[in-house]
Amino acid sequence: MTITIYQLDRSRSERAVWLMEELGAAYDIEFFERLPVTMQAEPAYKALHPLGSSPVLGIDGTNIAESGAVIEYLATTQGGGALALGPTSPDYADYLYWFHFAESTMMPALVSEIMAGFAGIDPENQLRVYARQRIAQLLAFTDARLAAVPFFAGEQFTAADVMMTFPFTMTRQYVPVDVEGHPAIAAYVERMEARPAYQRCRAIVDRAPKGNA
Repeated sequence: MTITIYQLDRSRSERAVWLMEELGAAYDIEFFERLPVTMQAEPAYKALHPLGSSPVLGIDGTNIAESGAVIEYLATTQGGGALALGPTSPDYADYLYWFHFAESTMMPALVSEIMAGFAGIDPENQLRVYARQRIAQLLAFTDARLAAVPFFAGEQFTAADVMMTFPFTMTRQYVPVDVEGHPAIAAYVERMEARPAYQRCRAIVDRAPKGNA
């Protein structure tokens, strides 16, 4: 099986790189850039999937998209499934919840505020005020979870952590995410960023090469 990660600069595709580095699994990677001003993906990247989605994963010539689908596929098929929990695990329900919370609940709230900022909508607009209140609620909820357990699924690092770290790292480049005001989240992010595999991921995705590697 040949796995290719199509890495779009500053995008969710970095989750796939981090996961594969954690697993020590083999993969190829091709780099793509964003257009200036609009920050849209370059045309060559959008051509990878009919919806122009990010991330996109190549599997023996077949492409799949959607961040959760990509990470679930890799977690269950690579590295002997070491970072995926199954129904026999007592932490399975928590694993599923936080794995999907990342993109079903947390990211939509953050993205709505990011897009409102890009659109120049007044910060005191009622919808933006509500969005920030919602984000604060979600952060408090997440902080309480991390105050109780070291990782989102419980006592062990899993693919749910790969999904959940992204909202506290990449998105803070676009919208203030009050990590420091939530001590459990702040400590968690520090631990995640100190992981050797995460640091290898950052060295790969932050190199911002021109063209494909």
